[in-house]
Amino acid sequence: MERNELVQSVRQTLISAGFYVSDLYSIRLPGFDLVGRRDNDLLIIKVLTNIDAFSDDVATELKTLSSLLNATPLLIGEKTGLNPLEDDVVYFRFGVYAVTLNTMRDNLLEGIPIRAFAAPGGFYVHLDQEKLQKLRHRQGISLGTFARHVRVSRKTAQLYEKGMNAQVDVAARIEDLLDDTITVPIDLMSPPFEGKVPASRAQAQDRLKDFQREIFSLLENVGYKIIPMDRCPFEAVSKEKKQVILTCVHKYNKNLSTKASIVSGISKITEKHAVLVTDKDTDKTNIGGTPLIRKRELKRFRGPEEVIELIIERIIESED
Repeated sequence: MERNELVQSVRQTLISAGFYVSDLYSIRLPGFDLVGRRDNDLLIIKVLTNIDAFSDDVATELKTLSSLLNATPLLIGEKTGLNPLEDDVVYFRFGVYAVTLNTMRDNLLEGIPIRAFAAPGGFYVHLDQEKLQKLRHRQGISLGTFARHVRVSRKTAQLYEKGMNAQVDVAARIEDLLDDTITVPIDLMSPPFEGKVPASRAQAQDRLKDFQREIFSLLENVGYKIIPMDRCPFEAVSKEKKQVILTCVHKYNKNLSTKASIVSGISKITEKHAVLVTDKDTDKTNIGGTPLIRKRELKRFRGPEEVIELIIERIIESED
């Protein structure tokens, strides 16, 4: 399947599963392809035919953005190298879950749990160690009998009861012996990494243009922490306590309308405010649905609450 077709299929699957989903972007974003929300679940999705094309830098920014927005990053693909990805298996790329379209579809639409994950040596599952211990003791199965049936050493059997993961075929033999399910499903909505924003992103800082540096400096002066973004339609996320703003910083030109429209859609789905800061003294108060603030206005602000008040005021103006 071509990548564009795969992106469309992923989007349609999310819609069928009850997600509000961002539009297909007219420009290709290197960081992510889709944003979708269902109730409190927010997904930021990257789609690649070959998941080996997913780099550490892209993963780092995707995880950073997901942490800031209380979202889960997810990679959808079809193969790794020359080998097709298996359905009903979770793969990992730089701390991000990667699954096939069929796996996502079965999980979100049919509620089919995903239990297996890929790791060096094959496919594994997480064992419910407490349930495993209780079932073995309740059924009067000695550790030696357990180990012989499962075809592992006594030491390995003990490690399973202490939380060690098991290969899929071993887990099947354990469940056959105990006549019960003892594997723990993988929740695609729970990211496998700790959601912490990096202290600094020097590489992103180095790529800033002079105008962007100036605007970010002004925002920092009024109390915002700036987290630059290299691969998003917005240049940064501005953070002040729990307040997060998707921040576009760009000189006024004809390309702003497309950019602002994309950011407006993302803002609505993520339920975060967005703003476009530009240099031109225009009469417009928003572009493409994104509130606009001029540089000269930003210079007058004395605190973060003034920024958010003006953003809200201009959202209301655009709705009237």
